[in-house]
Amino acid sequence: MKHILAIFLCCVSWSLAAQQQPPQLFSGMDGIHFLPDGTALTIWGYGWVAEGFISLPGPLLEYTLDEEVALNFTNPSPESHTIHLHGLDVDQVNDGVPTTSFYIPMGGSMVYEFTADYPGTFLYHCHVTTTLHLTMGMYGMILVNRPDMTLFEGGPGYDANVPLLFSDLEIATNLDPVGSFPFHDIRPDVFMVNGHSDDQLEQAVNIVSYEPGQTLALRLGSMAYSRVLCSFPPELNAVCHMSDARPLPETFEVEELDIFPGERFTVLITPDAGWDGTIDCAFWNMIDHQEEDVQSIRVRDAALAVDEFASQAMKGYPNPTRDVITYPAARDVVVWDAWGREVFRGDLPDGQLRVSNWPVGVYMVRSGDGPVGRFEVAD
Repeated sequence: MKHILAIFLCCVSWSLAAQQQPPQLFSGMDGIHFLPDGTALTIWGYGWVAEGFISLPGPLLEYTLDEEVALNFTNPSPESHTIHLHGLDVDQVNDGVPTTSFYIPMGGSMVYEFTADYPGTFLYHCHVTTTLHLTMGMYGMILVNRPDMTLFEGGPGYDANVPLLFSDLEIATNLDPVGSFPFHDIRPDVFMVNGHSDDQLEQAVNIVSYEPGQTLALRLGSMAYSRVLCSFPPELNAVCHMSDARPLPETFEVEELDIFPGERFTVLITPDAGWDGTIDCAFWNMIDHQEEDVQSIRVRDAALAVDEFASQAMKGYPNPTRDVITYPAARDVVVWDAWGREVFRGDLPDGQLRVSNWPVGVYMVRSGDGPVGRFEVAD
């Protein structure tokens, strides 16, 4: 089955969220992740203390080259956790492997200190009972950027980052983590890109949008138990420059790219003007090498369908709002926040969506199969 993920860099930007990040992460074991059919799964994960909720994946951590980082972490959950800084060159005590570093027990707080001394794409995850804690949702991505917007010293430049984190889960494990079977037998049945799957990706309508001539840095990483095979159409002019946060001895034009668990790649794309298509990403089971699913990442010239989108988009009033926004007799309404998380689903028989308790920010809204609109909850 083929599903479409789209990332509007202008409004649903994981990178923009990172620039406004609160100072302290926390761990939780009581989060909720909704499957496309409405099934609510318990997840474990990370979130910002100031926001008060955990997310799947955890928040994007973004740093500038040579930045001195103090990553504050507190654990109110009922088990010990760590933050393993996967691929970063940090000293042993700050690496997050508990046998050689430290645990953060229930009620504890610690600070991971390191210098972001190498640019690239990295990951983080809990390293306590790693297989279980990771598949339950305790993972995220880290980017270390050079201030001159080049990939590495003497390397090529780019215009924007596009972080894409592949992951998967098995429903039975999230429903009963205590009774989970040996992980060499795990059979994932939900496949995700940046935490989204199936028709959630189609409804989010978050397209990787580019201006002709722009170069985008696809930051590809995998926390999946599956092997992910990405296919790049020739119109993207894709070139792989980095593997596991190190420059390749020789770059290569990308047609297909295998990404195994824990791997990271940086691929630059400079799409042809007027192009609208997808990067298809197949998830293959690591045990029997069967293809399980395909997710697709849409890339579109920003000039395409802009006028149509603006004229047909679902409109409500007043916009911005603080209390209520009116969509007359709207049915089958879905609302996503600026990170693509679904925050409301249902009918509006009186035409009013009450948002007085919602965080300030930009939201996307859709009724049925209609076009997506946008509204703002203001101070």
